[in-house]
Amino acid sequence: MLGSRTPSRPAGRRPAHRTSRRSRARRTGLAGALAALALSIPVATGVGPVPDRVADRVTPAARAQVQLGPLGDYLRDLDPTGELGPYVTEALNGINGPIGDPGPPAAAAAPVTCRPTVAHPRPVILVHGTFDNGADTMPRLGDPLRRQGFCVIAPTLGAYAGNPARGGLDSIVATSGPQLAGVIDHVRAVTGAEQVDLVGYSQGAAIAGYTTKVLRPGAVNRVVSVGGYWGADNSGLIPNQLPREVAALGLWAANLRGLAELSPGSPLIAAWYGLDRTPFLPGVGYTLIATRGDHLLPPERSFVPGPGVRWVVPEDACGGRPNSHGGMAVDARTHAIVAGALGGAGGC
Repeated sequence: MLGSRTPSRPAGRRPAHRTSRRSRARRTGLAGALAALALSIPVATGVGPVPDRVADRVTPAARAQVQLGPLGDYLRDLDPTGELGPYVTEALNGINGPIGDPGPPAAAAAPVTCRPTVAHPRPVILVHGTFDNGADTMPRLGDPLRRQGFCVIAPTLGAYAGNPARGGLDSIVATSGPQLAGVIDHVRAVTGAEQVDLVGYSQGAAIAGYTTKVLRPGAVNRVVSVGGYWGADNSGLIPNQLPREVAALGLWAANLRGLAELSPGSPLIAAWYGLDRTPFLPGVGYTLIATRGDHLLPPERSFVPGPGVRWVVPEDACGGRPNSHGGMAVDARTHAIVAGALGGAGGC
């Protein structure tokens, strides 16, 4: 699917009473993960007098809203088996610190053990999403590229010092973006490459796009977005859609700072879009990949028009069924499209 028109919006979601037994079980698992938040959590400053226990503040109705709303979709799509639950609880509990003070950022870890080749002259830097890290992203998105001879680096960005294995949490403007810019500088210095390519997954696509245009213009040749957010949807990514009972706790602003910045009118979006009102930098090749099975960022929320910007829906380009937000990263169709966008063998 190529072009610059806005994709059509898919049909509405199925009513809750028509969900399958497996889907209901997954939601029960999510409820269990949310119930784990009933542990005592220090209250964020500046949000008014709220109880110390999430269970006292989040009503059953609000919890049901979370299950059936954007946050529930996000968690289910990231990890349909429910294994993400502990990481969510971990993040909301402050990453080993009070919820209002998650601690200083961890340093970006990005060992460079490969060199570009004549066939693939630009190193590829993977930019992971929320709750993720470079080590886990490499086998999902990096290994298929490495098998084709690409030099691939997978740093961990936006983690807190108290838990350096979970990135994509801290501010993009203050932490993840500058860290990625530093990784780009380091990779270019070590490898001698004039430019790098970036592959961003989920929130990582926004980090890659922001860094390419604002922090390191001229240093990036191509950006590939896998289920990414590009700032065009006026509802933001997640924070503005959360039920009031959850948002009042300030959890997103206090701990998931990167996601909180992906909201309409935020300083990040303003700086990223700039005076030319586009997230794209002229001269850079952009490929945006999205699937209709992604409840968080389907094509109509992920695709943004721009000169020379390529849109690809895997099920259209390669056939097969739509995938989920989390499933995209391990889908062979995604791997083929990413490789092709970077100049490798990209046939489905």
